[in-house]
Amino acid sequence: MNIHHLKEKFPSLHISTKPIEMGDTVLTFYEEPYYFTINRDEVSESDADLLHLLFETPKPAFKTEESKMWYDFLFTQNEISLDVSSSEYRFIQFYVRRETYTKKEFSEWKKALLSFFNQNAVLLEMGAYGVIIEETSDSILGEEELSAVATTLEADFYFPVHFFVGLFHSKYSSMRAAFDEERELFDLGDKALVQTVESASIKKFAKPLHTSIISKHINEFFIKDPTLFPLIATLFEHQGNISMTAKALFMHRNTIQYRMDKFHEQTNLSLRKSDGLLFAYLSGLAFKN
Repeated sequence: MNIHHLKEKFPSLHISTKPIEMGDTVLTFYEEPYYFTINRDEVSESDADLLHLLFETPKPAFKTEESKMWYDFLFTQNEISLDVSSSEYRFIQFYVRRETYTKKEFSEWKKALLSFFNQNAVLLEMGAYGVIIEETSDSILGEEELSAVATTLEADFYFPVHFFVGLFHSKYSSMRAAFDEERELFDLGDKALVQTVESASIKKFAKPLHTSIISKHINEFFIKDPTLFPLIATLFEHQGNISMTAKALFMHRNTIQYRMDKFHEQTNLSLRKSDGLLFAYLSGLAFKN
C-alpha cells in the first residue's frame, strides 16, 4: 500500500523515514521505510482497527527507567532533568533491512547485537530503526569493528544491518540537538555498512554543488571517462597518497600520476593539492547522488 494515499482521507498524516514523536494525541504506525502519525480525532474506531491490522505499531520497549529517560530525551520535546556528569556518550544508530523473520528471531538478533557492546549500553529499538547509547569510556568498537559486526550478524541471521556512528557528546541539553543532526545525516538508503558523521557530512556538503556550472563542467569529464571519478574517490579516501591509491586500485603509481597530470591539463584543477582533490571529489558526488 502507498501510505501517501492515506493523506486524502487523513489530512493530518505526517510521514518520516526516521522515528517520530509518539503521543496520546496521535496514532503511530510503521511500514518500511516510513514512520507516520495521524491525529486520533481524525480516526474513527473502525478505521483505527483497520490501520492497526494493515500496519505495524513501532513501540519502544523500556526495560529500565534509564532507557525511558533516553527515549524521552532523544525522541520527544519533553522536559528532562539530566543527571549531568563528566561522562561523554556516543549514539550508534542502526537500521535493519526488513526481511521475513519472526519476533523470536529478531529478539535473538538484538541479544547478539548487544553482546558486542559493553553491558552498560542502552538499546532503544523502534521497528527496523534503533539506537545504542554508550559511554565513551566503555566504547571499544571502531568503524572497522562495526563493519565486522554487521557482516557477522548478517551471516548468522540472514538480514543486513547498517550503522551510523556519532561523535562523542557531553551530557547536557545541546546533546539533543546534536543527536537530531546525526539522525538527519543517517541515510537509510546508503549501502555502506557503517556511516560516520564525516562521511555523511561530505555528501551533504556536496549537494549544493549540483547547481554549480563549474562542478557540472568537472562532471562532464567523469561522464566521458567513467573510471576517472572512482580514481579520484580512491585518491581522496587515501588522503592523496598515490602509492596507497595505486595499491587499492591495482594500478601502477606512474599511471595514476599520468592521469592526475592529464586531469590538471584539461581542467586546471590540481589533484595534488588537497583543496583541488576535495573540490573534484565533491563535484563528482553532487552529480552521482
